[in-house]
Order: sequence, then structure tokens, then C-alpha cells
Amino acid sequence: MTELTETLALKLVEPNAHKHRKLCETKQAYQDALEAAFNTNCTTQSAANDVVVNYDLSGYAKNALKKYVPQLCGGSYDAKELHDDHPVRFTNEGPKLDHKPQNAIEWYVKIPHHDDYHLWVPAQPNPEQLE
Repeated sequence: MTELTETLALKLVEPNAHKHRKLCETKQAYQDALEAAFNTNCTTQSAANDVVVNYDLSGYAKNALKKYVPQLCGGSYDAKELHDDHPVRFTNEGPKLDHKPQNAIEWYVKIPHHDDYHLWVPAQPNPEQLE
């Protein structure tokens, strides 16, 4: 039997003011942790952990940073500086999808904000993937 994997493209629907503020907090904490770990030249997951553990992020974001920063600092990317705003990364266990076809908005994405607090944000699928 052949296994098929397809990526579902979802666009987050504009969240309410509270969720928007919390998403901005997560993005800022992630950017700060990324810059600190990069500027410390963390070339190992252990070194990156020593830096990112101090930031108010979910374990899913911290674990993603521990893998990503060593790639930036001499690994596969060997970056000399951070150029752009980097999107928040999570390990694949963090975000979850909830699909309720009976609801007006069928899709929701669980985004880890902190270890004990998650945000459920409505999302719209790519129209070409509705089926």
C-alpha cells in the first residue's frame, strides 16, 4: 500500500483582540529567543537550550528553536546574520487542527502560546483543497 502525504494550506482568520495580542507576544518572545541564541552562536541543541529556556514560550517553540538555531549557526545555513523576521516555528506535536463541518467556520488551529495556555484560532483552507 502506498502512503500519500499532502500539506493542507490554511490561512488564519483575523483573531479577536485578545488572541491577536497573545499571538504578538508569542512572535516577539520567539524573535527575542532566536536573536539571543543566534548572537550567542549556539551551534548545538544543548547550547541553544541554555538560551531559549529563559523565554516565555511553549516547549514546542523552544524545541523547534533548539533544532533551528544550530542549523543557522554553522549548520546547513551557516548564516552570518539574521536578515528577516522569521516565522514562529513549532515542533509538529504542537499545533493541532480541529475540523467541525457543521460550524460556520469549519477549521480551527491550536497554537501553543505557553506550556499551559493554547490559542484556538479560526482558519480558512485553500479553496482548491476544500475537498
